[in-house]
Amino acid sequence: MSETLIIRFNVGGTPMATLKTTFPVDSIFHKWFVSRTKASPFTIDREGAYFVDRDPFSFGIVLNYFRLRKAGQLWEACLPKDPDRLAMLTQEADFFLLPQLRDQAICMLQLCSNKNDSNYINEMLAKSTSCPQGFEKKEDDDEEDF
Repeated sequence: MSETLIIRFNVGGTPMATLKTTFPVDSIFHKWFVSRTKASPFTIDREGAYFVDRDPFSFGIVLNYFRLRKAGQLWEACLPKDPDRLAMLTQEADFFLLPQLRDQAICMLQLCSNKNDSNYINEMLAKSTSCPQGFEKKEDDDEEDF
């Protein structure tokens, strides 16, 4: 496979790579890194990789999101189950202009809120531009299960 088909990233010091064909033509990633029709906000490091000063774990999820979608597979499987990681992913998906990924991460956070994590989740989302309203308090939240 030709080296020109591969795009390399240095994400916060973590090397990553994927095929240029992984990115849909209408995505910001394609515009930044493949067609270069939009100026990339990232610099190139000494090894020729794009230096992305973002969270490596979340960036890996973003790449898997593109890979699974391209393959026609269930991309939701790449979402983390941990509320902290999901909260971080909502911010990273916002940054990378991926509303579908962000919205699904928010839905997963809502599922976490159904498991009594709602105070943490509401506090996190209240600070977010993605979902500043938090979640509605359910009537049965007043009762504690013992």
